[in-house]
Amino acid sequence: MDVPVFGTHEGQITSYNLAKSKWTLAFGFRHFRSFRHFVGDVEQNAENTANGTAERDRAGSNVINHVYQPSIAVAYGVTDRFSVAAELPYFHAHRRQPGPPTGTNPTYVTASSGISDLTLTSRYWLTDPAKHSNWNASVGLGFKLPTGNDMAQDDFLVRVLADGTRVTEIRPVDQSIQPGDGGFGFVPEFQAFKRFGRYTGFASGSYLINPRETNDFNRSGPSANVDTSGALNHLLSVADQYAFRVGVARAVKKVGVNLGLRWEGTKAHDLIGGDRGRRRPGYTLGLDPGVAYSFKGGLQMSLNVPIAIRRVRNQNYADILSSETTGERQNGDAAFADYAVIVGFSRRF
Repeated sequence: MDVPVFGTHEGQITSYNLAKSKWTLAFGFRHFRSFRHFVGDVEQNAENTANGTAERDRAGSNVINHVYQPSIAVAYGVTDRFSVAAELPYFHAHRRQPGPPTGTNPTYVTASSGISDLTLTSRYWLTDPAKHSNWNASVGLGFKLPTGNDMAQDDFLVRVLADGTRVTEIRPVDQSIQPGDGGFGFVPEFQAFKRFGRYTGFASGSYLINPRETNDFNRSGPSANVDTSGALNHLLSVADQYAFRVGVARAVKKVGVNLGLRWEGTKAHDLIGGDRGRRRPGYTLGLDPGVAYSFKGGLQMSLNVPIAIRRVRNQNYADILSSETTGERQNGDAAFADYAVIVGFSRRF
């Protein structure tokens, strides 16, 4: 994943009806495979590029990321309306990438694993849940700690000698598979619902504000350079991210079904701080069907499979400056997934 594709931070816990002195424990898991390359909203395939020269997926020259993100979270009801929560994700990913297009270097894989960034969140319902079971809304504010490694390293294939010997070098892995982003952040969020007979409309959203401009990453090797825009392409941005969801749900006894739209992405320009460094901004809009089942004793299980219907890789800071320098529009590419699998388990005590 080069831009958040059904993969941005999203808490596995909702605080609704979490009464005073009650607890909720939750486990979440998500997986996706990003492999389709886009420049702007144009996929780099034979249909959309001249002579099929950029048909990266079928030619085998595309980058493929497999990302696995389990997480554990806990919430506590301070009052019937106010709760606090903590979520700690774990990150594992491997990235298949081709060697230089010389015909001598084969495809190779790099990987990273480790805890990701811890988020502490407080949430408050605007009206008393006991008196407003047909509608309500909450606001929240989270604080993200840089507990994840933003300098994970692995062996990179440098070249293959004539006798078949593989020459490797330890380097930081790509930005898309770093467990952490290296910055302290703030996460304002909201959620709301309204019942319409047998159906319930819902909306939720969060925005990760990352004030830090670049992190500890300093890429070495042939690709470590300052491009013509002076954008310091060898450093990594600590970029703002966002996630929003809107839809409708219906419960039939212990089974709930829902259908929504999910919009997630990485910003090209941060609300606070500068935009320098390497980033792949863009967004995915997906159709998001889901199902949930409630067991006895407060246990609940959910499954969502958001399916991408629009993917866009926007210009980053370097692209914009390069466009101004050359007089021609510059826009890098990024890899996106077709769908994601998101599973959640929660238990109230």
